[in-house]
Amino acid sequence: MYDADCLEKIGANVKFLRTMRKLRQQDVAQTLGISQTHLSNMECGRVKFSLKQLLRLANLFDCQLECFFDPRQAANVAVGGTEQDKRYTQSDMELLLTLVKKSGQPAANKRHCFIQWWKS
Repeated sequence: MYDADCLEKIGANVKFLRTMRKLRQQDVAQTLGISQTHLSNMECGRVKFSLKQLLRLANLFDCQLECFFDPRQAANVAVGGTEQDKRYTQSDMELLLTLVKKSGQPAANKRHCFIQWWKS
């Protein structure tokens, strides 16, 4: 089950995956279209990640979104991943963003909706 505590771990899990992949903050920030300082603040938990940024990171790290919420999954991806890991296609991203916009739910529930959608 997911709760507010897992949101606080996103930045730490992103930093873990980035360092395990030997990527510089500057390179990841450029992929996200943000500054290195902004990424640093996100990894430290001072700034929140958007869903679009998490999708881009999932594609960059070649993992599922869940690995950002669960340190065990992040560790698994860092050491080689699993068969279940998959890249999000452009159509997946468009469908997800459409569903989130239509859901009208508070931001905390959008992550849960995505996970339910993805598993279906």
